[in-house]
Amino acid sequence: MNNRDNCITYQIDSDNRLTNLSGKWSVFAADNQAADLTEAFVVNKSLFVFISDESSRHLYKMLIERTRIDCQTLRFPFRCDAPDRRRFMEMEIFPLNHESIGFRSCILKEEPREPVALLDPVAVRSDELVKICSWRKRVQLDHSEWVEVEEAVARLGLFQANALPGLTHGMCPSCYEGYVNKLLSAGRSR
Repeated sequence: MNNRDNCITYQIDSDNRLTNLSGKWSVFAADNQAADLTEAFVVNKSLFVFISDESSRHLYKMLIERTRIDCQTLRFPFRCDAPDRRRFMEMEIFPLNHESIGFRSCILKEEPREPVALLDPVAVRSDELVKICSWRKRVQLDHSEWVEVEEAVARLGLFQANALPGLTHGMCPSCYEGYVNKLLSAGRSR
């Protein structure tokens, strides 16, 4: 991974509690409308308190277990979009001592875009929910179709909505299957 200036690092202990956050943690949290997630607030809490959906929690548990068992670094792409930009990122999960695990998330590329209210955490929301992939930021339109945020806004007619739907997080099948298959193949190659 290059350009470590754009990286956020943190660790979890053997009980999966957050420890040792990098100085960029607070800057990144504030840049993502989560300024309340300060080091003082998150340290010593379980990582899983901050992962909102069951499929992502399950995948993280598998990634952490694989890292502990294999004592090897896992590396994979993901997205962490903001209302006004797309962020293409890469995460490394690597073993430390005594079953502690390190995480490094680096911004590889950012693309500006017209602000998308659907991703704005302070937007007025209705009781309706739409599911968004936690890893690629695609929105689920039906059981099998996941599309980019801008396309979802247009196809769901959200430009005219008085209140935007709430967001519920999950994983699109291609992300889930891709990461699970990567884990399984890493286990077979040992």
